[in-house]
Amino acid sequence: MITIGEYVGIWHDSVDWTPDKQTNAQELLRRVNGLLKEYEIQGGILQINQKTRSQVSGETYGGFRPLSCPIGASKSSHKLGMAVDVYDPMNLLDVWIDKNPKVLDEFDLYREHPSATQHWCHLGSKAPKSGKRTFFP
Repeated sequence: MITIGEYVGIWHDSVDWTPDKQTNAQELLRRVNGLLKEYEIQGGILQINQKTRSQVSGETYGGFRPLSCPIGASKSSHKLGMAVDVYDPMNLLDVWIDKNPKVLDEFDLYREHPSATQHWCHLGSKAPKSGKRTFFP
């Protein structure tokens, strides 16, 4: 499961890591960790990203992103503490979600379409404008 420390990573001292964003992140991780637990119960195996030493993808920007991050808009879900990229090197988590799409409803999560997220699974607690559980970024 992903801890708040793993989610914020090296940005824990950032002025952008505000109490509101910390609250958002705690709620996000409650939902995401619930989904990940269900994935494991059903036989899925979560991988550890050796670069983050956690289930957060990437090297620096898979969890919380400060406003200075060049990736994403200023109101992106990552910059609000409302999205995480889960390390999924073989896309097995995405395949499982495709086979169990109601799991996104169950945990009130939204996912970027797997075709846009090779080797990670973007999960967020903020609904996209389309309102669809799986959406194109």
